[in-house]
Amino acid sequence: MTEYIFILGKNWLLSIAEMIVYLRDQNLTAHVNDHSRNAAIVEIDERLSDSQVVEIQEALGGCFKIGRVITKYNRSVAERAFPKQGRPVKRYRTELMECPWTDRVWPSPKGKKVKFGVSTYPMLNVESTVSLKRLTLGLDEWAKRKLLARGARRAAYYIYEGPDTRKKERPNTALWPQTIARYNLLRPPNAEVLAVITEGNLYIGKTVVVYDSRLQQYRDESRPYISPKTSTSPKLCRTLLTLAGAKPGDTILDPFCGSGTLLMEAAILGMKCIGIDIDGDAVQGARLNLRWLSSDLGEKLDFRIIKGDTRRAMEVVGKAVDAIAFEPVLGPVYTKRPERKDAEESILELTKLYRDSLKGMEPCLRPDGRIAMTLPVINTTKGQVSVEFDQIIKGTDFEIIRFLPRKSIRTQSTDKQLVIRPERRTLPERKIGQAVERTVIMLGKR
Repeated sequence: MTEYIFILGKNWLLSIAEMIVYLRDQNLTAHVNDHSRNAAIVEIDERLSDSQVVEIQEALGGCFKIGRVITKYNRSVAERAFPKQGRPVKRYRTELMECPWTDRVWPSPKGKKVKFGVSTYPMLNVESTVSLKRLTLGLDEWAKRKLLARGARRAAYYIYEGPDTRKKERPNTALWPQTIARYNLLRPPNAEVLAVITEGNLYIGKTVVVYDSRLQQYRDESRPYISPKTSTSPKLCRTLLTLAGAKPGDTILDPFCGSGTLLMEAAILGMKCIGIDIDGDAVQGARLNLRWLSSDLGEKLDFRIIKGDTRRAMEVVGKAVDAIAFEPVLGPVYTKRPERKDAEESILELTKLYRDSLKGMEPCLRPDGRIAMTLPVINTTKGQVSVEFDQIIKGTDFEIIRFLPRKSIRTQSTDKQLVIRPERRTLPERKIGQAVERTVIMLGKR
């Protein structure tokens, strides 16, 4: 068995849930042994090749990096070697300074030019007891000395570039994917070293694969048709595909396809795509986007985009599909928080649309297939208003599949910001500050 480090997206809980679903679907025996709001330490019974790890990364929407754990220290070693306040304790600093893990990251550095960088991820977004910047630079400098002492021809490290893009006052101690790509840090003998702080430990790992954010940005900005309405992010689309259990070669249905963002991600992953939308302009736009993607990739993609009503999906599609993933119409686009009464009326209309749509999709989905979808949560002037999940599946053969199965979660936390409540019926996919937030659910047939 091997422990892996999964670096998580902003929605850390959804990222962990997605990862568990994917590994389970791949028939891998996996348990979350430890976690923070930035990383999960996952034990997988089966030993995975680098190519298998890359395949996992490519499928996941909520994971930015995956690496193998090399060693771990008690958290107190980092706290005392690099305290946020006060003087460092020499013996703990000496323990970290020895860097025995370099032998496993670089088994034979003699005569080689080595480029590397340490990326440090705190327990929470702001670490209260460890000086992240000093810890990161210390590990960088000590690893460099160790490499040179072991005969490396040259050793150079790269550090984070600029502040955190979300909070400029917060130092960013992790290398960006662009930096890793620019300096080829994943090409041996180069390496990225992960330093992950949890509630009780400091993990040191070696990165295997990093999410290609530049490629996603290119596809998102270069496609010929961009919907003037709110669109779903490519990363959330990948998460929905994973939760729906879609695999390469499967036929995936997006019954509210809009501009085709989800179908583009599905096509890139080797899936056959069917999209439905009632808006003729959206249908034409989605077709343009899939044709552009086919040309850009230089390969023929298997897709159909159909103008039609999802409430009569089987009549429109004409055959069964392996999985269904989508973001439906989320209601009015609010520029500010609406009155509660207006939001409640909107939710009633949407509930009926979702229920009727699910009834229409039911005969389209194979018996063991799954649905993954988002639902709106409206922030009103007087609290939140959301869809009642049991109402949208009323009269259908669908049931809600729970997230985060208890048997997969071994980690425990005394910090309420880190508690994982297992067996969740739904998980939030929040956009802080927006009038309409999202929640994610999975459905399967009884």
